[in-house]
Amino acid sequence: MTRKTFWLVSTLFLVASLILGSRLVRTAYVYKTEKETFANEQNYENRLLDFDQWLPDGDDSGRKQMEQAAKSQMLDLQVKADQYSGILIGVMVLFLIFLFLYGRQKEEFNIAVGGLLLAALVCLGIGLFTPILEISAFERDLSIPVKVKTEFLSLDIDYTAKFEGEMYFYYQSKSIVELIGLLLEQRNWVVGISILVFSLLFPLGKTLFTLLSLLRPELIQRPLFSFFIFKTSKWSMADVFVAAIFLSFLAFNNMQTGIQTDSNVLWGLYYFLAYCVLAILSAVLLQKQQALSEI
Repeated sequence: MTRKTFWLVSTLFLVASLILGSRLVRTAYVYKTEKETFANEQNYENRLLDFDQWLPDGDDSGRKQMEQAAKSQMLDLQVKADQYSGILIGVMVLFLIFLFLYGRQKEEFNIAVGGLLLAALVCLGIGLFTPILEISAFERDLSIPVKVKTEFLSLDIDYTAKFEGEMYFYYQSKSIVELIGLLLEQRNWVVGISILVFSLLFPLGKTLFTLLSLLRPELIQRPLFSFFIFKTSKWSMADVFVAAIFLSFLAFNNMQTGIQTDSNVLWGLYYFLAYCVLAILSAVLLQKQQALSEI
């Protein structure tokens, strides 16, 4: 395979990734917006302050229809996001297979590793702007006993008010970019800047500068390139950030609070994890190639 073939396949991969990735990000964002709107409408304050829902014969058909329509729309968005992601993963796998075959030519090994870094950057872009985790606390079909007994007008009420459907107490879903922005907005400078620098800027800088140095080897002699390629690895905490998100997922999913809690890992975290894996793999391959060349 010639280098011209490599650039053609890489260009096609970038175009396909840009189209599918942008549609995935947009669909995931619309899903997040719809879920936030649904959770706000089903918020416990709104439902508990709705007098009609406390009445034994209160008409709640409008709310039920709204809930069913919202859930149906969110399900459609989930399916669409899964379809876009499935196609993109297929394109990614085909591109990685091509890189493996292309890299078997010793003189083109570094170029193949550059393609691997290109795939890593695609995963990073999607991982940054797609929601990574959604967490919620809610109660389904909440029942509240209502007992009122007074001698005035011989008032005696004893029944159970049932709030059918889901009543949300908390819902949150953020992408990595939104999370960093939220932390900085709330003036959590230490955490926000730490995630921004050590989990994003350093890994991104290392990947970009390594990719450029593979295309133009003479750049590696420059101090800035040398710093990012050889000095920032020990400060990169992207993999630690992924592990922390997974621990948060497990912790929230198993909380014993008396109400239902739920957490779901979303596509953004998987793509960010894929970026970490591909970036680490490319670094290992480059080190191995460098060691062999020194023998």
